[in-house]
Amino acid sequence: MQRWIILTVLTSALTGLTGLTGAAVPAWADDSDPTPTTVTLGDATIDPKLPGRVRVQVGYLCSVADEARSLTVSVEQKDPEDTSSIAFGSNRTAEADVICDGKPQQRQIVVQSKTTNWLPGVEAVLTATVSNIGATPPAAADAKRVELTTA
Repeated sequence: MQRWIILTVLTSALTGLTGLTGAAVPAWADDSDPTPTTVTLGDATIDPKLPGRVRVQVGYLCSVADEARSLTVSVEQKDPEDTSSIAFGSNRTAEADVICDGKPQQRQIVVQSKTTNWLPGVEAVLTATVSNIGATPPAAADAKRVELTTA
């Protein structure tokens, strides 16, 4: 409350000075143009040597922030011949490996199925989330349905 009162009094005083002298008091320009946090999913390819792994292309962009950040990618695929069988996996990238410097980043994230092997030629749902606490907005997500292919 005290800071608000001091700021109001100071602003009023500066406004009064411009009226007396006729010269404008320059305002501080905020040169920081915050980069919005975004994430975009690309293709997903099954590893031919390890069919329980899928490689997902992810692009993201986030501004510089000193707080926690993360990148999480999930894949879910239903077996069209066995409705009770669902392959599912998720990967969370370590905070130190998530680069937030205001420049576009490209990553290939490996997601290991926790249940069954991935099926080539069958659609899967990909989900990616990037969070950057302290940035604006603090998180972004993308999801899409793609057909998994084999490398």
